Amino acid sequence: MAVAEGVMLDEAALAELEGTFRGDVVPTTHSSYDEHRKIWNGSIDRHPALIARCAGVADVISAVKFGRKTGLPVAVRSGGHSFPGLSVADDALMIDLSPMKGVRVDPEKRTARVQAGVLLGELDRETQAFGLAVPSGIVTHTGVAGLTLGGGIGWIMRKHGLTVDQLVSMDVVTADGEFVKASEDENPDLFWGLCGGGGNFGIVTEFEFNCVPLGTQVLAGPVFWPMEQSGDVLRFYRDWVADAPDELMTIVVHREGAAAAVRPAGAAREARRDGDRLLGR
Repeated sequence: MAVAEGVMLDEAALAELEGTFRGDVVPTTHSSYDEHRKIWNGSIDRHPALIARCAGVADVISAVKFGRKTGLPVAVRSGGHSFPGLSVADDALMIDLSPMKGVRVDPEKRTARVQAGVLLGELDRETQAFGLAVPSGIVTHTGVAGLTLGGGIGWIMRKHGLTVDQLVSMDVVTADGEFVKASEDENPDLFWGLCGGGGNFGIVTEFEFNCVPLGTQVLAGPVFWPMEQSGDVLRFYRDWVADAPDELMTIVVHREGAAAAVRPAGAAREARRDGDRLLGR
C-alpha cells in the first residue's frame, strides 16, 4: 500500500492507473503537488490524496474507475473557480480536467466544441476570431464547465440568454465510467439535469454550443458616483434600466473604493456617442 498523508492507496490499482494514463498522476510527494492542488480561491487549503491531471476522455474514464476501485471520494476540477472549493477535497482523488484545453469553432455552422478545462477568456479568443461569441460569464478566468453547469449568467445574457440557452450537447463520463452523450435528443433527462443542475450527474468532458454574432468591438467601462449620491443614483437606475435595450448589460456595485480620477467631460460625451452608434441610435 502507498501512503498519501494518512490515506492508504492500493499500489496495484495505482500502478494500473499510471500504466495507461496519458496525463500526469501527481502524488502528494511530487514536486508539483502543491501547485496543482491550489484553486482560484486562495482561502481553500485542502490536500487530496492523489491528483489525476487528465489529457483526454480516456484518462477521465480511467480516473473514475480508479476512484471506484479504491473507494476514494472524488472531487472534479475544471477551471478551478469554485468559490466554496468544490474542485478539491481532503484525502480524495482530484480529477483535474484543466489540461483539456481544446476549442473547435465552426464559423459556418456557428458552433463551438469546448473541452472542460477551457477558461472563458480562452473561449472568447477562439470565437472572436470569427466575430462570434458564446454567452458566458463576467470574469475571463472562470471555467466554462462550472459556469455552464450552473446555468451561466454573463455580460450578453439580456440579448442572448444564459450559457445553457446556447448549449447543444455534452459528452459525459458517468459515475460507473461509461461514456455517454447528452442532448435534447439523446439522454434528454441527463441533459435536462446538467443544464443548471450542477456537476453531480457525471463528469462533462466536452460541450457543444451555438455561437451568436458579436464583436469584434464592444463598448464597456465603469461609471463612478460619490457614495452620498447612492439614493438618487439607485432610484434613477431602477427607472432607467426598465427600458434599456437588450444589447446593454449593466451591473451595480455599491461599495466604497479608493479615490479615482474624474474623467474629462469631453471624453465622457465621446464615449456616449460611441455607445449610441453601436446601439443604432
